[in-house]
Amino acid sequence: MKRLISILLILLFAISVKAKSVSVPDFTWGNALYYNLNIGDSVQFNGLNVVLHAVENHFNTLIIQNDTVKLKVSRRSLPTSLNAIRVFVADNKNVKKLASNKEIHGLLKKDALICLSETKNHMLAPGSFIFPVSYNDGFNWNLNEDNYMFSYEGNGCFDADKPERNNEGIGIALTDSRGIDKHWLLAMENSTVVWIEEKEDERKSMEACILLQSNSNPSVFYVYDHLYKNNIDVKEGQQIRAGELLGTSWGDDNWGYLQLAVVYSDTVPAYKNRFANCINFFPQLYELYFKNTFGFAKTFTRGKVDFGLPPVSNGNQKNILAFEEYTGKGWIYGSWNTAEKVMYCTKGAVGNARLKKVLFEGKNASCRNPKDYFEYEINVRNGVYRIRSLVGDVKLASWQKIEYEGIEAATYNLKAGELKWTSEKVVKVNDRRLTIRVYVDPSDQKVAGISEVVFQQAY
Repeated sequence: MKRLISILLILLFAISVKAKSVSVPDFTWGNALYYNLNIGDSVQFNGLNVVLHAVENHFNTLIIQNDTVKLKVSRRSLPTSLNAIRVFVADNKNVKKLASNKEIHGLLKKDALICLSETKNHMLAPGSFIFPVSYNDGFNWNLNEDNYMFSYEGNGCFDADKPERNNEGIGIALTDSRGIDKHWLLAMENSTVVWIEEKEDERKSMEACILLQSNSNPSVFYVYDHLYKNNIDVKEGQQIRAGELLGTSWGDDNWGYLQLAVVYSDTVPAYKNRFANCINFFPQLYELYFKNTFGFAKTFTRGKVDFGLPPVSNGNQKNILAFEEYTGKGWIYGSWNTAEKVMYCTKGAVGNARLKKVLFEGKNASCRNPKDYFEYEINVRNGVYRIRSLVGDVKLASWQKIEYEGIEAATYNLKAGELKWTSEKVVKVNDRRLTIRVYVDPSDQKVAGISEVVFQQAY
């Protein structure tokens, strides 16, 4: 017994030695302060004590004074406001483990990197900072693209898997502006053009990349990648103001987009390491677009959801991501799914979400669903709905059982590449969530797949 007590005392002492109070932020950007913390570390902010209590996969438990909050790494999630503090988790060690390109997580030095700011102020002062795409041509940010901050880029389509890496920065779809004067890209703040890279031997012949250096914080740099080199409207060394035109995007026959990153570096990044030390800035970008960081609930009464389509058909909306209120739809995951997405497969003009008990098997993102089913939810008004879906996998043999709001629609055992519509069901929604449940093969021998969902309020 004495030996056990001694061991416990030693462990408690070790924990107390490791844990410490952090007083100085690792870096700042605008009104946001970023702190690296180990489990047990604390920081005094705005008169309140903030402690990193635990880290589980991509979830992080923080204790703010006497309140406990559990936050995901904010790859596409909004901050939480509590006791006049706005907080989000910018990165953690488990999300970093998913990536082969670890340099993009270079700002993470401990278990988690958290961002704190005062709710009375914007994280980026309005007027001094601008959303990076002009609204003049009717641009609408979809917020549902599959290349968000630190997005895991492995699709799980085993015969043609993507590289196992994380997305650098945030991709903004500009599909209808490829190589033309539309949806002009803007400087996010007053800055200096450091370099413009358009070497044909290092990138596609019509593309260019621009690096801007912040005037307010010389350690902050803005990377604008995949621009149309014939439309570049600035020059190296030029001083530019927030909102000034930079150029337009370039794209191939499939897709056009802006790859935008904010990086923090004591030295000027070279083109080859332009994405090292990425700042997680999704909450700030959301704030610039919507003028606040308060979430809203998008609601549908009818619609069509496509899964895994090629970019030429649907931008980069694969509909394999976690549910977010502001998009009004998505998959329901727990802390078990660190990648926060399901697999998908695309063949020609069709595709599907690919579901198994074990996702991304053999990869860094490998995870096991503790349940025998996956759920996809859509925000709707309460009422009666007609719904059906196209199920199966475009490449593999599949088995799936489909339910809508608890009502069984079909169980199909399909051949490789075979897709089949379920019968239309009429269901009642009382909780403002239309739920599609897809059961998977409990033995995990076959995949389950869903390619399309069509729904409409009946009355």
